[in-house]
Amino acid sequence: MPTSRENKCCHNYGKVKEEMGEEVCITDCRTFDINCLDRDVLRVSRYEYAHHNGPYGDEEPEHEVYRHLAYRRFCFLIWQKLGRGNRRVIPSCAVLAIRKAFPNPESVAYTGFKPAVSE
Repeated sequence: MPTSRENKCCHNYGKVKEEMGEEVCITDCRTFDINCLDRDVLRVSRYEYAHHNGPYGDEEPEHEVYRHLAYRRFCFLIWQKLGRGNRRVIPSCAVLAIRKAFPNPESVAYTGFKPAVSE
């Protein structure tokens, strides 16, 4: 990961260990695969997101939409909430697994974590 703030193992997060209850990488857990990498689950999340927030723009590439939804689902899975001023750094193993599942075909650099304006 590009910054030390983003370069965190899932084992550094008490909530991750608490949720998974295992001493393995979260990306090896079935719960992660189903919630964050399954295209059918993410497609339904896309409908839910559009219902509450309005649709993604037509110009949004599918891989970017699925990455965004996968990051959101991960946060809900571990921290059960999202929102302005409530941003969390996702463990690098989860970020890399999501990027691998939904890669940018143009090999453009990824944005990475953006702290809230007040941070």
